[in-house]
Amino acid sequence: MLAGYRAAFRAPGTVAFCAASFVMRMPIAIYPIALVLIVSARTGEYGFAGLLTGVYVAANGVGNPVLARLVDRFGQSRTLVPASAVHVVATVALAVLIEAGFPQWSFVGPTAVSGFSYLAVGSLVRARWSHVWGRRPELSTAYSLEATLDELIFTTGPLVATAIATTLDPVLPLLLGALLVSLGAVWLRGLHSTEPPVHDTSSARSGSAMRTRGMVLLVAGAVAMGMVFASAEITIVAFCSQQGQRALSGAVLACLALGSATAGFIYGARARIAPVPQRYRRQAMLLGGLPILLWLAPNVPALAACAFVMGLGVAPTLITATELVERTVDRLVLTEGLAWLVTGLNLGYGAGSAVVGQVADTHGPRTGFLVAVAAGLLVALSAALLHTRLTNPVATAAD
Repeated sequence: MLAGYRAAFRAPGTVAFCAASFVMRMPIAIYPIALVLIVSARTGEYGFAGLLTGVYVAANGVGNPVLARLVDRFGQSRTLVPASAVHVVATVALAVLIEAGFPQWSFVGPTAVSGFSYLAVGSLVRARWSHVWGRRPELSTAYSLEATLDELIFTTGPLVATAIATTLDPVLPLLLGALLVSLGAVWLRGLHSTEPPVHDTSSARSGSAMRTRGMVLLVAGAVAMGMVFASAEITIVAFCSQQGQRALSGAVLACLALGSATAGFIYGARARIAPVPQRYRRQAMLLGGLPILLWLAPNVPALAACAFVMGLGVAPTLITATELVERTVDRLVLTEGLAWLVTGLNLGYGAGSAVVGQVADTHGPRTGFLVAVAAGLLVALSAALLHTRLTNPVATAAD
C-alpha cells in the first residue's frame, strides 16, 4: 500500500516542500475553531461566533484567486512573504483587540484582512506536485497524500486549538497560527528547485480559470461542501456545549477529520480506472447523503462515531475534484484554478457559518444539523449536473 506513496517522493525536493506547506497550512484548522471558541467564551452565544468565522473564511475565499493569479504571474517565491506578512500583522492585531477587551465589531476588520491575505497553501503545493510529475500516475497519489495531510491537520488542529483555548488563553491559538504561517512561508519560499515556472497570465490564452468548461459547477459544488463542513463543525461545538461536554468538541471534530484522512490514505493507494467525472459524481453524491447521520446522533459519543463515518466521504471527493481541475484547466492558470476550488469551499464555509450560528442559537443544535443535511443535497445535485455537463458532447466551451 505504501509503494505508491514512496514513488511520489522519488523526485528531489518533494519531501521539503511537502513539509514546509504542512507547517504553513496547519492554521487552516486552527483559526475557524479558535474564533468560535473565543467569541462563545466571551458571550456564551454562537451567532456572532459563526458570523466572525464566516467573515474570515469568506474573505479568504475572495483573496485566494486574487493571490493565486499573482502567484501564477510573479511566482511563489515573490508572493509568499509579502502576503504572509500582511496576514501575520492582521492576525496579531486581532489577538490584541480581543485581549484588550475591545467591542466585538472591531474584530471584523482585522479578521477580514487576515483571511484575505492567507495564501491558499494547498494550491501552491499541489501546483508544485503537478510541476514535478505532470500527469503521471504519481500525481494522483500525491494529491491523495495532500488530502490525507489536510485531514491530519483538521484532526490535530481542533484538538490543539481547543486545548490551548480552554486551558490557557483563548487568543493563543491565533498567535500560534501566525507563527506557523511565518515559519512555513519563509521555508517554502527558499525551495526554488520545485517552484513552478512563472507564466504571463495577462495573455488572451490564459483567461480566468473560471472560463474552463465545468468550473462554475465544480466551484458551486465546493460551495455546498463548504456549507456542509461549517454547519457540521459549528453545530458540533454547540451540541457538545449543550450536553455539558464542551471540552470534547475538538475531539468530535477530530473524528470527522480522522475519517476523512483514513479514506484519503486508502483512496490514494488504490489504482482507479473509472473516468474522473464519473468518480466525482459517485463520491459527491455519497458525501451529500452522509450529514443526516449527525442529525440522528443522540449523544456526544454517538456524534463522534457519526462524524467519523461522515468523514469517510470527504477526502475522496476533494481529491477527485482536484484531479478534475488539473485535467481541465490550462496550466498557465493552474494555481488559480486550484485556488478557485478552495475559494468555493471557503465561501460555502463562510455562508454556512453565518447561517448555522443563528439557527443553533434560535432553534438549538439539532436543528442546526439540518443545515448540513440541506447543503449535502446541494452537493449531490451539483455533482449530477457537472457530470452531465462534462460528458455532453454538444456542450459549449464555457458555462
